[in-house]
Amino acid sequence: MSTDTATDNEKKKTQEDDTTTSNSSFKSIVEGSITMKYPVDEEGTVFYNPVQVQNRDLSILMLTLYSERLAVKNAVAQKRRELRQQNHTAETRKSALEIQQELDDYQASLNPRTLPSSKHNNGMTILDALAASGLRSMRYWKEIPGVKHVTINDLEPAAVDRAHQNLQENGLADQVVATYDTTDQTTPENTTVPWQRPHGIHVQNGDAKIEMYQSQRSQSLVSIPNQNSLILQQAKLKPQYDVIDLDPYGSAAPFLDAAVQAVESGGMLCVTCTDMAALGGSHPETCYGRYASMPIPSARYLQEVALRILLKEIATTAAKYGRTIQPILSVGMNFYIRVFVQVNNDKAGVAKLSLQVGSVFQSTQCPSFHIAAHGRMGGKKGTVYQPQRAPPVPKCEETGADFKVGGPMWLGPLHDADVVEAALERLREEQPQQQQLCPNMKWMATKERLEGLLMSVQEELSDVPLYYAMPDFCRVVKCSAPPINSVKAALINGGYRVSGYHKDPQAIKTNAPNRFMWDILRVWWKKNPPKKQPDKDSPAGKILAVEPQHEIDFTIPESLRKQITANSRAAKTDGKKKVSRFPMNPEANWGPKKAASGKKRKIDDQ
Repeated sequence: MSTDTATDNEKKKTQEDDTTTSNSSFKSIVEGSITMKYPVDEEGTVFYNPVQVQNRDLSILMLTLYSERLAVKNAVAQKRRELRQQNHTAETRKSALEIQQELDDYQASLNPRTLPSSKHNNGMTILDALAASGLRSMRYWKEIPGVKHVTINDLEPAAVDRAHQNLQENGLADQVVATYDTTDQTTPENTTVPWQRPHGIHVQNGDAKIEMYQSQRSQSLVSIPNQNSLILQQAKLKPQYDVIDLDPYGSAAPFLDAAVQAVESGGMLCVTCTDMAALGGSHPETCYGRYASMPIPSARYLQEVALRILLKEIATTAAKYGRTIQPILSVGMNFYIRVFVQVNNDKAGVAKLSLQVGSVFQSTQCPSFHIAAHGRMGGKKGTVYQPQRAPPVPKCEETGADFKVGGPMWLGPLHDADVVEAALERLREEQPQQQQLCPNMKWMATKERLEGLLMSVQEELSDVPLYYAMPDFCRVVKCSAPPINSVKAALINGGYRVSGYHKDPQAIKTNAPNRFMWDILRVWWKKNPPKKQPDKDSPAGKILAVEPQHEIDFTIPESLRKQITANSRAAKTDGKKKVSRFPMNPEANWGPKKAASGKKRKIDDQ
């Protein structure tokens, strides 16, 4: 069952902004454009969790931008078809270069926000695979422009009953459509043009994996030779979805094989995992069983490792079917992780996967670590894929300790910088497009949280996996920690790049080597020596016995000073409200609720 039966913002915002009524059975809460009823004082199949509002708000934002990109893609494809048809005659024939230039000019002239946003044939199709009571699905339908079809799917009959009731109460009952019966599509006249998903909302009680395995037919399949029995079987499959949303209670791993096949090429997978005890290293054996990856318990960067393990699993699963992934946004929020991944048909790109997946070698006695991809380019011309030679060094250079091996994990970028920038711009709009669709809607209850999150994401180094935290270094040598801006200054003055990480306020993400990081601390330690000297045979003694090899300058450079000033100004978006990058939990016990029981309950009896 899904965690997605939650609604709304932090507790205070819920009380102030949401219309709430109650009787002996239900309580109504408004989230976005939707009014949702949930049982009061019952441990029901469908439950309410305010933590997940940020998840849904972020999903609305990201899929709105994706819908616009999809509209541009479809418009350009239509223009390309028109140009090709015109090119059949000698009078209108153009060179390939001329056609491409005309397409480029046409795309540059498009404003995705003014493209047709009504439900049309080229609109976006969405599967909410674990929809529970349908809150997320209904928000997608009402708040995202350009949506043609949403399938609300859940395994539990009680959840499906509640979804139908919520659709009725939100005035969407007339948008509900029946499923298509494909059993009669084996006749020649019915297989010439495969059926497409109808305009509207379809609600079904079924297994998410079965629905996705049945939805593997490319939408580009438009003509079927009747003599080809294999293609006839393809015609009986349902079309792929543009967007598949997986929001399970726990791990999404069991659904990934079906999902990477059921999403259209260029489509979006939105995946949540809440099994942080496994991904976060508390139960590494469970993580290995689910994701074929080993986290490193107690490592500082475990939150980022969790994201990279999930992305690795999606990437390697997609590669089996000649598909590659492009992470659009990958974030840790509250007690879960959430990724938005574009999946593409790209058999040539699959060959590069060994360069994008690798392992971390973590020292057992200090924060030093090394990253190594599983593959490398070798040969005389550097064009031959070869196994990696790892680890880079046999022992930790600082302490002589052994390494622990973590992974495999995704080593490529976590985000698409252009999309993140567009998301921030859209989030800051005073009159967003969603309010034009739903004038009475409260826009993004978690806006301040999302803005702080995306501001941090925007600054992250995209090509540097994992990060350090200076308190971990200080813990080894037992000294006070230098200010984080002083550490960043030393790195910049040393010629290295540095950023933070959106989930950890003490994170230092940098391309500097371990030795430079330790030299920062060696110089700091000499300037601020503790009263007690470390034993020379201890890890601290071995580290401090080495003289710094780099010149360390803690002077704040102008570039960093400007960034600090800009961040301070950006924290006040309207002169009144401050945007916090690492907000505190708004109430006690801010975390996952108990899993739904799965027991059938009749709505009329509640």
